[in-house]
Amino acid sequence: MLNIDGNQNITLTRGDTLTLTVSLLHEVDPIPPATEPTVEPYVPQEGDVIRFAVSKGYKGEPGYELKFSKVIPHDTLTFTASSTETALDYRDYNYDVEITFADGAVDTFISGKLTIVGEAK
Repeated sequence: MLNIDGNQNITLTRGDTLTLTVSLLHEVDPIPPATEPTVEPYVPQEGDVIRFAVSKGYKGEPGYELKFSKVIPHDTLTFTASSTETALDYRDYNYDVEITFADGAVDTFISGKLTIVGEAK
């Protein structure tokens, strides 16, 4: 079972394969006669790196542990975490999706909790 709520929190059954597609948007300056910027899809550029990461705790805190990290391909913006990777302890984890632009700037554009739940068998 996979559920993503309105706050970007993910609930996943332990050991299920997780496949997600991400979207990147950016603000574009108006072209006259328009006066307001528009929000359009961002197409990753050469040198940009997009990644999804799951951790126990936050980096720099005691007990922090990176559980897994996936680089998201530019061409599909889709990644898969295997059932082995998601066979985590039953608990809440932190996750984020960030892009490191070719110029070194970093933007964490999605973050939330990943809750691993059990299944009835």
